[in-house]
Amino acid sequence: MNFWNKSKKTTTPPTVKDIYSSPGHLIRRSQQISVSLFVDELGELGLTSVQYAALLAIRDRPDIAQRSLGRLIAIDRSTIGTVLRGLEDKGLITRQTPEDNQRIKVLSLTKSGNSLLTQTTEGISNVQRRFLAPLSIEEQAIFLQLIAKIVEKNNEFSRAPLS
Repeated sequence: MNFWNKSKKTTTPPTVKDIYSSPGHLIRRSQQISVSLFVDELGELGLTSVQYAALLAIRDRPDIAQRSLGRLIAIDRSTIGTVLRGLEDKGLITRQTPEDNQRIKVLSLTKSGNSLLTQTTEGISNVQRRFLAPLSIEEQAIFLQLIAKIVEKNNEFSRAPLS
């Protein structure tokens, strides 16, 4: 029986071998693998997976406010500023302060940003396909349903809850 499935409480701490089967460790390792595949497929574009998500969200919601973008892709306020600065420095987005609300910055994709997203279509598809390849089609569907359920039900515990 797995340490994490024991029905009785124990006073013995887990072993490192137990950690290898813990949900948090497996999710962290999965994230490492996913990022590695992303870099392998799209690394030459100089984008991170978070920057990619930001570009998609800005494309799908033109003139979105910076703070709203952070909530939309579940990135905390300090990180979203860094992410956007990188995208702006690469000429992929613009950040503008509207005349009617000096407290916010609205975001738009540039032509270069739009072109870059078009270039990533095959690569991002390859990332997902390669990541899920060890699973059958049926297992892939089940895995995605279960991981989505875990994320949704635990959203409130995130440092940057998805809203």
